[in-house]
Amino acid sequence: MSWGTDRMVFNRVRFKATAHTRFAHGPLQRGQGMRENVTLPTGYNPRTLAWARELGDHPRMANAEAPALAQAVMQHIRTAGFTYTLAPGVYGENNERGALDEFWLDRKEGFCEHFAAAFVVIMRALDVPARVVTGFQGADPLPIDGFYIVRQSHAHAWAEYWVEGQGWVRADPTAAVAPDRIVRSRNLVPAPGFVAGAIGNVSPALMAQLRQTWELLNNRWNQWVLNYSRGQQLDLLKNIGFDSPSWQDVALLLIGILSGLALLGAGWAWWDRHRQDPWARQAAQVRRVLRALGLPALPHEAPRALAAQVHEHYGDRGAALAVHLMVLEQQRYGHSPLAHPSTQWLRALRGEARTLRRSAQHAPR
Repeated sequence: MSWGTDRMVFNRVRFKATAHTRFAHGPLQRGQGMRENVTLPTGYNPRTLAWARELGDHPRMANAEAPALAQAVMQHIRTAGFTYTLAPGVYGENNERGALDEFWLDRKEGFCEHFAAAFVVIMRALDVPARVVTGFQGADPLPIDGFYIVRQSHAHAWAEYWVEGQGWVRADPTAAVAPDRIVRSRNLVPAPGFVAGAIGNVSPALMAQLRQTWELLNNRWNQWVLNYSRGQQLDLLKNIGFDSPSWQDVALLLIGILSGLALLGAGWAWWDRHRQDPWARQAAQVRRVLRALGLPALPHEAPRALAAQVHEHYGDRGAALAVHLMVLEQQRYGHSPLAHPSTQWLRALRGEARTLRRSAQHAPR
């Protein structure tokens, strides 16, 4: 009645199962296999065992069957002042062999594991086969994206006792003291962190909404990305126009998508390669003009440095061209940088360069 794996589970797992909520299981007649379900360790919890013997010796329990004994234990839990709490402290610190005695007869505070263990020990002391069962109790009240969420905080422990001719019967001692934990599936709420606690104190509804939104996105990711199956692929093809999609259609669609992505990538690379700052484009044209005049005009040199080259090489004849270069300096580093190059300014600079070249050709050597 349990599932297991042959290796540790580190990834998300999907499986299918069928739940039978009303069923009976176990042998109908008591045999040797039941011995381990009535055995108790020697020397542990003597006061609880004495309490169980006293219950069994009570006149109203004479010849009582297992269901009547279980009902008597449940009634004691309801009326003896037990408290359900997630922070009962540690039992058995001073006497490990009497941990259950301390819970059952002294402090009477605990959660599901304490109540289930006490119930099983008492039933076994009454010679009724019993065992602790662990699992999950309930789920979140509202489904997220059509899925019910079962959390680790829904972990629960209950008990089963054996009835001749019927098999194993479920009993939940926690329900006797904390019906909200069972009937309304109130989960075990851990202490919130600093941020979650602050948000919850300001607006509990906002905290719940944030959590539901995150789980919705997480579930969508799990369903559509991590679990993208063959059936979902074929359904997607049907939605985009393929009447009876096959694997050939899937291959053709994949080739088309990859080809389109490759073309988009090539186009973007071409555009990015030719993308350049307008001022840098204009400065490159200016350097070409100056190189035609015999100046080095290196790429790292600012317009002010280029103007100095013109002065050094041409003297006063290059003053007008140097003034144009200082305009380029102002366009780049002034208070109002130029967003786009000026075609008119560039034509004027080229005109000055031609004039300077002609004057240099006719100047005496």
